[in-house]
Amino acid sequence: MEMTQKNRAADSAPTPAPFTGAPRRLTILGATGSIGRSTADVIAAAPGRFVVEAVVGGRDAEALAKIAIELGAACAVLADPKGYQALASLLAGTGIEVGAGPEAVVEAAMRPADMIVAAISG
Repeated sequence: MEMTQKNRAADSAPTPAPFTGAPRRLTILGATGSIGRSTADVIAAAPGRFVVEAVVGGRDAEALAKIAIELGAACAVLADPKGYQALASLLAGTGIEVGAGPEAVVEAAMRPADMIVAAISG
């Protein structure tokens, strides 16, 4: 069967041009869940396109610290206030701001951002 011109064009799509615009600032609420981790993967695969303002997770300090470091987040917050010490210890020396508890989550969500990914339940 002969391939049509249209099919050949679709099979050899051009590589997108390098990004040259201003990066978009974003916050990820629910960064340690499956949607949040998928969002982090997209951001990591698009260097220069995004600046991560804040990442917020529920209780998993280790996973949130890893994501915050990988994405270069300005701020990392756990919803569970009991996780503050663990998160602060994991992020010590990184320059990433740390918070925990409901008020810290609200503050993280209100930081200046072009986009907020709400990957949380409820």
